[in-house]
Amino acid sequence: MRLLLIRQHCWPDPPENMHCPSMIDYDVVIIGGGPAGLAAAVTLGRARRDVLVVDAGVPRNAPATPVHSYLGHEGIDPRELLAIGRSEAERYGGTLRSGTVVRVERVTESGLRVTLSDGTTAGARRVLVATGVVDELPDIPGLADRWGRDVLHCAYCHGWEARDRTIGLIAGGVASLHQAQLWRQWSDEVILFTNEAVELTTDQRAELAAPDRRGARPGHRHRDHRRRAQRHPGR
Repeated sequence: MRLLLIRQHCWPDPPENMHCPSMIDYDVVIIGGGPAGLAAAVTLGRARRDVLVVDAGVPRNAPATPVHSYLGHEGIDPRELLAIGRSEAERYGGTLRSGTVVRVERVTESGLRVTLSDGTTAGARRVLVATGVVDELPDIPGLADRWGRDVLHCAYCHGWEARDRTIGLIAGGVASLHQAQLWRQWSDEVILFTNEAVELTTDQRAELAAPDRRGARPGHRHRDHRRRAQRHPGR
């Protein structure tokens, strides 16, 4: 007679349940199902790892129109890109689950317990955090409603669509001076609103007024508006 021994690591799960990660065990639980998390799920799936992806369904680029500068998917809708990524992750055995992770705790030497906001748990050997970042927008009426369309944050993502148009840059600190210079690659009409976040020195003003790498000088509207912004930094 042969004896088959199945080893299970179980731990109490209040109030009286027993949770056995070997029953719903994953090699990796990925927190966040955006492009980074889904790419990791595909890679791990192809490595024959059992993967669970937990995603809250609120991607950072949800307000945006097409995705740009993504090789092979130029101009794709962000939702379509995620749908493709989910399909690819599932093709290699990945499990996708809607929800939010509220706790990760070590329960054995080699086991972690991941708790979701609905109270369910999953056992894993590793946890990969791919939650991305959250944009903190200025408290300006109407700005959030246009975020990702007319209100932009990345010159390389949206510069082509905004080329040769008048661009207003709301300063958030000294780094905004670099942003102002960067946007001049796409437009000669760049207006820097200091917004009480930065005080321009004489050298910085001269640098902003100098020709850009293309030899173009800021237009009169650029200089006039910039001076008004400096006189009224709160506007």
